[in-house]
Amino acid sequence: MMFGFFHYPSHVNSFIPHGHCYLWKTGLVWLHIISDATIALAYYSIPLLLLYLISKRKDVPFNGVFLLFSAFILACGTGHWMEIWTLWHPDYWIAGVLKAFTAIISIYTAFTLIHLIPQALTLPSPAQLKAINKDLSHEIIERIKTEQALLRISKAVESVSDAIGIADVTGKSIYQNPAFINLFGYTVDALNAAGGPVAVYNNPEQAQSVFTAIGNGQSWRGEITMQQASGKTMQIDLRADAIKDRTGKIIALVGVHTDITERKQAEAQLQTAQQFMCSVIQAMPIAVFVKDASDLRFVLCNRAAQELVGASADEILGKTDYDLFPQAEADFFTQRDQEALTSKKVIEIPEEIVHPKSGNGKTRILHIRKTPIIDSQGQPKYLLVIREDITEQKQIQAALTASEAKFRSLVENANDAIYAMTLDGIFSYLSPNFTRMFGYEISEFLGQSFMPMIHPDDVPNFMEFLHKVAQTSQKQAGLEVRVKRKDGTYGWITSNTSPVIDTNEGVVSFQGIIRDITARKQAEALLQQQAIELAQTLKQLQTTQSQLIQSEKMSSLGQLVAGVAHEINNPVNFIYGNLAHANSYTHQLLNLIQLYQSNYPNPVEEIQQEIEALDLDFLIDDLPKMFSSMEAGAGRIRQIVDSLRTFSRLDEAELKAVDIHKGIESTLMILDHRLKLKPNQPQIQVIKDYGNLPLVECYAGPLNQVFLNILANALDALEDSLIQGKLTHNQPQISICTQQLPSKQIVIRIIDNGPGIPEQVRQKLFDPFFTTKAVGKGTGLGLSISYQIITEQHGGSLQCISSPNEGAEFIIEIPVAQMNK
Repeated sequence: MMFGFFHYPSHVNSFIPHGHCYLWKTGLVWLHIISDATIALAYYSIPLLLLYLISKRKDVPFNGVFLLFSAFILACGTGHWMEIWTLWHPDYWIAGVLKAFTAIISIYTAFTLIHLIPQALTLPSPAQLKAINKDLSHEIIERIKTEQALLRISKAVESVSDAIGIADVTGKSIYQNPAFINLFGYTVDALNAAGGPVAVYNNPEQAQSVFTAIGNGQSWRGEITMQQASGKTMQIDLRADAIKDRTGKIIALVGVHTDITERKQAEAQLQTAQQFMCSVIQAMPIAVFVKDASDLRFVLCNRAAQELVGASADEILGKTDYDLFPQAEADFFTQRDQEALTSKKVIEIPEEIVHPKSGNGKTRILHIRKTPIIDSQGQPKYLLVIREDITEQKQIQAALTASEAKFRSLVENANDAIYAMTLDGIFSYLSPNFTRMFGYEISEFLGQSFMPMIHPDDVPNFMEFLHKVAQTSQKQAGLEVRVKRKDGTYGWITSNTSPVIDTNEGVVSFQGIIRDITARKQAEALLQQQAIELAQTLKQLQTTQSQLIQSEKMSSLGQLVAGVAHEINNPVNFIYGNLAHANSYTHQLLNLIQLYQSNYPNPVEEIQQEIEALDLDFLIDDLPKMFSSMEAGAGRIRQIVDSLRTFSRLDEAELKAVDIHKGIESTLMILDHRLKLKPNQPQIQVIKDYGNLPLVECYAGPLNQVFLNILANALDALEDSLIQGKLTHNQPQISICTQQLPSKQIVIRIIDNGPGIPEQVRQKLFDPFFTTKAVGKGTGLGLSISYQIITEQHGGSLQCISSPNEGAEFIIEIPVAQMNK
C-alpha cells in the first residue's frame, strides 16, 4: 500500500506517536493533516493582515493589542503545525510547552483588553463623529466665504503703490498686493511658512504691540523698522487697522506699508554731515572765523578762535575786528579783508604779530589766510578767516637752533666717535673724533659703507645688531666688534645704536656712539688667560691632593692588611700544624676505646651509664668529622691571609717581576664575598681565560689596586642592574682574559655583560672626580688613579669599550719589562 510508511513512526521513545490514536488510517490521518495545515495557514495570515493595517493607519489607537493578538494567533497556528508533527514524532513536551506559551499570551491579552475596554468606551461614536464633522464643514464654509469677500476687496488695491497685506484673525496671511511682494520679497505662502506677517518685523515686541492694538479694534500708525526676506532692514510708515463685519466682529487685519528708508537715510546723512562739519570746525586746532561780507561782522567762530582772542562765542559773534584788536591791527585786518573780497582771491599773511584786547594780553604770532565764499550769483557772501597760532612753533624753532649749536659743540668735543648711518649702512655723519680713533679722514668714509672697517668674522654680528634695531625700533647697546684702523691693525669698539623714527613710526636711519675698548679687551684677555691658568692649576692641585689622600689611604690600608695578615698567620699556622697531631691522637684514642669494647663488651653499670650519657657512638662518628672541618677552616684562613699579603705587596714597593695571575686571584679572593650566591639573585660567575704569561716587571701593589677598582665597578654595575631589573638576561658574569702580545706587551681584558656605559659617560670615565654613583658611594677617583697607574707608572694604556645594553670591556696593556727604571 503506497501510504504504508505511516504505520512506521520515525521517532521512538517512551511515548507513541499521535498517529497510533488514529490507528494509522490513511483517510483519517490525511483529514487531520489537511485540517491542521489549513487552520495554521489561516492563523498565520491574520497577523500579517493586522500588521499591514497598523502600518498603514498610524492613527489607529491601541495598536499594542493588535500585536498581542498577532502573537496569540501565531502561537495557535504553530500549535496546529505541532499537531501534524506529533502524528509521527511523540514530542509531547515540546507541544506542551508551546501550549503553555499560547496560554500565557492568551491570559496577558485578556488582561490587556480588560485594562483597555474603559478607554475604548470613551472613543466617539459614529454619530458623534458625524456631528463634529458637520460643525467643522460649516466653519470651513464660513471661512471660505470670508476669504472670498476679502479677495474681492483686494482687487481694488492691486494698483496701489503702497504695500498692503491682509491677515485673518489668527495672524495667517491671506492676501498681499504686488507692491507688498516687491517690497518684502514674500508671497502669501512664503510669508506663512516664515511664521506669518510677524516675520517682516525687526522687533518681535513691537510686532506684538501692533497686533494687540488692531486685535482690540484700534488703529495703529507710526514709523517702524521692518525687514525683507533677504534680511535687509527698512524704515516703514505703517498704518494698521482691523477689518470688521456688519456686526462689528473682526474678520481680518490689514496693514498699509510705505517705504520711507531713502527719505530717512537722506535726513540722517544731512544731519550727520552738518554735525560732522560742525564737529570738524570746532575740533580744528587753528582759529576759524567766518565774517559777513557786507559788514565784516563775525557770524561763526570755533573754540580755537575763542581761545585766541580770549572771549566766548557770545562775545565774538556780531562784533568786528575793532572790538577785539587794537585800532592799528584792526585797520590792517580790515584792509586785507577788503582786498580778498574785491579780488575774490585768497589772501595769505605769513606772519602777523597781534595783541588781543581780551584774555591774558600775550603777544601772539599768527599765520593768517583769508578766503572769500562766493554765492550762486558769483558775489562774495562770507569771508573765511583762518588764523594759525605759530608762536610756539617760532619759539621751538629758535630753541632748536640753539640746541643744534650746543649739540654740535658737544659732539665735536666728545671723546667717543658719534655717527649717523642710513638703513643701508652708509655713513651720513661722523664726528671729528672718528679721525683720532681710527686714523681715517672723515671724508674717506662719509657717504661710504661701514663694511670695509669691520673684521670679517664680526660682520654677521654687526648686521644682526642693526637688523634688531630696525625691527624693534628700540635702542640697542653693548655691541662689541673689531674694527680695522688705517695702519692695518685691529682694535675693539663698543657701539650703542638708536633708531631714527619718522612721523609714521618707521625707522628711517640709525645714529649711535662708538667707544674704543681695545685697552679694556686686552686687559680682559690677559685676566681671562690668567684665570684659565689659575683654574687649571687649582684643578691639578685638587686632583693631586685627592690622589695623594687616596694613595695614603690605600698605603695605610695595605699596611693594616699586611699587619693583620701577619698577626693572624702565626696562630693560624700553629693551629693548622697541630690539627694533624690532634687528629692522629684522637684516632688512637678512639681505636683504644673500640679495643676495650671488643674485649670487655659488658662494662660495669657506671661505665655503661656514662657511655649512654655521652652518646659514645655519635661522638666516635662525629669527632673525626669535626677535626676535618677545623682543618679545612684553618686552611681557608691561611689562603685568605696569603691573598691579603699578595694583594698588599708591601714587600714589593719597587719594580719587581711578578705573576700577574696571582695578583688577579688575590683580588678575586678579596671580592669573593660579593661573588657568592645571594637571596633572590642569580650568582655572578667569573670566567677565567688565562694565557701563558711570563713574569711581568711592574709595581705589584698599585697594579692590584687597578684590578680591584675595575672588578669592583663591574660588580657594582651588575648588582645595580639585577636590583633595578635592567638586565636583558639572567646570567650575570665577568670574564677575565690575559694574553701576551708579540710586541713584548701583555693585555688584560676584564669584560662584564652588564647594562653597558653610554657614550657621553664613557668619554669622562677617567676624569678625576667624575662618578655616576650616588653621593657617598663613590669618590670619582678610582678609575682616574687606575689610569694614572697604568699610563704613568707602567707606560701602558687603559681603555674602555662599551655601548648601552652590550656590557663593558676594560683593556689594560703594559710592557713585560719597564724601559725607564
